[in-house]
Amino acid sequence: MPVLDEERRIAQTLGALMERRDWHEVIVVDGGSRDHTVELARAIEGVRVIESTRGRARQMNRGAEAASGDVLLFLHADVELPQD
Repeated sequence: MPVLDEERRIAQTLGALMERRDWHEVIVVDGGSRDHTVELARAIEGVRVIESTRGRARQMNRGAEAASGDVLLFLHADVELPQD
């Protein structure tokens, strides 16, 4: 999940995502947030936070490099997956 200054919604988005518990891993890639995005993301158990230079494509590439799964799902902080 590429993020930049997502303090207002990151906890809700990640909380809903982590309720499912069927993910191999969840990686948040911060592009230099100046708010509490990183702290809020790190507070959620099971979420790995890494840093990158700013830029959605760079952040997504950095997340892909760090991922260990076979399938990647890029989700943005303002999107919630449906339950099904």
